[in-house]
Amino acid sequence: MRKLLLMTFVAALTGFLPQTVAAQGQRIKTYGAYMVQTLPKEPLSKEEINDLLHMREEEKLARDVYLTLGNYYPLPIFRNIARSEEQHMRMIKLLLDKYSLPDPVEESGGRVGVFKDPKLQKLYNKLVSRGKRSLIDALKVGATIEDLDIKDLEEALSRTDNKDIRVVYQNLMRGSRNHMRAFVRLLRRYGSDYQPRYISSEEFNSILSVKHEAGFYSPSGTYFGPRFLKGKVLKISQKPGFRRKNVMWWVVQIKTPQGEVSVRVAPVRWLPQFEVKAGDFVKVIRLPYWNIKGLNGYMACKLIDETAGKTYDFSKWRKWCRR
Repeated sequence: MRKLLLMTFVAALTGFLPQTVAAQGQRIKTYGAYMVQTLPKEPLSKEEINDLLHMREEEKLARDVYLTLGNYYPLPIFRNIARSEEQHMRMIKLLLDKYSLPDPVEESGGRVGVFKDPKLQKLYNKLVSRGKRSLIDALKVGATIEDLDIKDLEEALSRTDNKDIRVVYQNLMRGSRNHMRAFVRLLRRYGSDYQPRYISSEEFNSILSVKHEAGFYSPSGTYFGPRFLKGKVLKISQKPGFRRKNVMWWVVQIKTPQGEVSVRVAPVRWLPQFEVKAGDFVKVIRLPYWNIKGLNGYMACKLIDETAGKTYDFSKWRKWCRR
């Protein structure tokens, strides 16, 4: 059980955590979901609504194609990226629920390969048919889907100023770029390649010039690495621990450029003298996001009080800090 929890926490650092298809209705335990749920609701334009409904089904198209092709070609890439697309679907669903919008996936029964949008239904049929021809064709289909997804997300991003929507689109785009890298890398390993159809060659080459993108993108598009955060301390308090509620922890509420974040530092009995104060500027290093039994927030490996010039280091005490 402990190993499973550690894997979950490490995976959550990327902002979007892959989960199984059966877990779609469960609450998402990631920082991305935390941001979407806590950012304020803003008025939606007709374009924003249409884009959300379309992206919900377009992410489903990607998942469904990969699930289907994975039955023909037993390569981990199809199964792994299908799980990631499932998480992309969930993030859009969070927005639909937040703004009380209808879900086209639920309206079409949620079945693999079935879509409300006739254009996406036609595209799904076409891509699956093409992918069945050969493994190379299947990998090119994967690259094509990510190519289209990046283009559509970029256009949808240009049509919204809502912070919560921008958070989701920015991070879905990051995921799509990583997926494209994976498909193209494998194609080249098999002696083939992919030419972009929807994004420019310049953008395509720029994407491939980066090995992998981790971290998180804020509503403004600012990159937020998964291993640290910086900000101003708003409040210091004591709250129950994640596993044992009878153990009280020091908790620091921090205002960051990405929003307010709650960070558990250490049990009070470990650290009876905790001298960080409201107004101090701090940096927190190597922090997974926890959500257990209704308690959520970050757990620090190291907290540096840049105002007071003091460091609180727990990395030797916590095994996952040394990973």
